[in-house]
Amino acid sequence: MKKIVLFSTITAMSLFATNGDSLIGLGAQSRGMGGVGIATYFGAENALINPALISKSTGFEFDFGATYFSPKISINNGGASEDSSAKQNMIPEVSLSQKVDDKLSYGIGMFGSAGMGVDFRDHLSHYNARTNLLLMKVAPSIAYKVNPQFSVGFAPVLQYGALDISFIDGGGNQFGPGTSDDFGIGFELGASYDIDNNSRVGLVYKSSIDMKYDKQINTTNGAGSRFVPAGLTTKLTDHLEQPEEYGIGYSLDYGNYTFALDYKKVNWSKAKGYKDFGWKDQDIYALGAKYEVAGTWYSIGYNYAKSPIPDQGSTQNGRVLNTLNYLMFPATEETHYTLGYGTKLTKNLSLGLAAVIGAKNSTNVKNVMNQSLQTDHSENSYTLSFKYNF
Repeated sequence: MKKIVLFSTITAMSLFATNGDSLIGLGAQSRGMGGVGIATYFGAENALINPALISKSTGFEFDFGATYFSPKISINNGGASEDSSAKQNMIPEVSLSQKVDDKLSYGIGMFGSAGMGVDFRDHLSHYNARTNLLLMKVAPSIAYKVNPQFSVGFAPVLQYGALDISFIDGGGNQFGPGTSDDFGIGFELGASYDIDNNSRVGLVYKSSIDMKYDKQINTTNGAGSRFVPAGLTTKLTDHLEQPEEYGIGYSLDYGNYTFALDYKKVNWSKAKGYKDFGWKDQDIYALGAKYEVAGTWYSIGYNYAKSPIPDQGSTQNGRVLNTLNYLMFPATEETHYTLGYGTKLTKNLSLGLAAVIGAKNSTNVKNVMNQSLQTDHSENSYTLSFKYNF
């Protein structure tokens, strides 16, 4: 049972999210349209997606809301099938934007980007592992309209993270150093170009944000050499770096309809921590359509991103990494369908609703003991938001 020590390394990760460890879209409108927003103007919530688009603000706008997130993780590890008890989480979100003059606008976004983990404390076959990762970001933004068609935006990002890992080994020993936290700094760049009055293209770049959680991964139970008996030759650190990403989007208005397409690339293979676990870069595709009339809108969307976690093969090192990823970090969800609805409640106050339904994805790899490890992952989330503008 010495192998249990290295299983703790991966429990640092969150199952809060849907594209790897990121939510699909931010805000009810974006989430109701499959997570688009790089080229689609939604209002203040664009400060969280593409800061350049807040240049389209016409006054002051304040958005606030929350997402109820409910994943279902079922794992069969060598014949023992168990469900994770971490089944719900509430994620807050606040954003605002203000037009200063014809050229300049500013905004700020504050939102939870992770907040859940895996809980197998009642299942010895799953090492009684419990994890909890919380990430919160604050992003003040500024947008400048270079000319009537072209705008640029910039947002420094402050990220707070807290991580807690606990598990029990085969001898009944409790491991876990308690919660560790850290602050990280990054930035976002955005651009928006109106091709004509009805169509737009957008670009966005998000820098990596390095985070270090002392004694949570490599030194959770002492020196890194404790991982060697299980056959792990990959070097692990206490760093978990949020990866850089970049994307392009297109939006078309056609009468009362809006159609949008986004593509994003997430560089997991270059991020500290994730690259040690063998994660691959991820391509994310989002499609959305919205119909709006008389202050009420309806939307549908689709989002697909292949899981960044590959089958690492049949070598001892590969099977150890398979166990780390698929048992303790099964971020394997790939396909999502979305619905949205919004309406004006008063002249200045609007309501937004969105539902994101994740289809079940099943994977089967070999675990560290050369047994079958099957992971079934599905998830649903529901967003409620309010928008106030004048």
